[in-house]
Amino acid sequence: MYKNRITIIGNVSQEPTVRTTSNGTEVCNFSVATNHIFYRNEEKVSQPEYHSCSAWDRLVPRCENLRLGQKIEIEGRVKENNWEKTCSCGQTVKQYRYEIQVQSILYLDKKNEDS
Repeated sequence: MYKNRITIIGNVSQEPTVRTTSNGTEVCNFSVATNHIFYRNEEKVSQPEYHSCSAWDRLVPRCENLRLGQKIEIEGRVKENNWEKTCSCGQTVKQYRYEIQVQSILYLDKKNEDS
C-alpha cells in the first residue's frame, strides 16, 4: 500500500490569494516556510524551504485570513502540476511544479483578532 501524505509545520510566507475556478469552485493559494537545520564544520546552518499550498472548498474560509509569519501545521498530499512551455529558442520544454493540496490546517499560535 502506498500513501501520498505530508505534514508541514512552519510559518506562512506568502499572503493567501483566493480565486474561483471556471466551474465555481473556490481555491486559496499560499506558501509555508520551513527551516532545514544542519551543521557544517561545527557551524549551525539554517536553510529555508518554501512550500506552495492550495486549499479547496470548505478549507478556503480557514486559510484566506492567514497572515504572514503565522505558525501553522498543515496536512495534505503532494500534487504534481506539469505543462509545456516554448522557450525563446523555439524548443518545447516540459515544466513541473509541486504543491501541497491541504486537507487539514491547525493554527499553532494565537490568531490576531484584529486581522
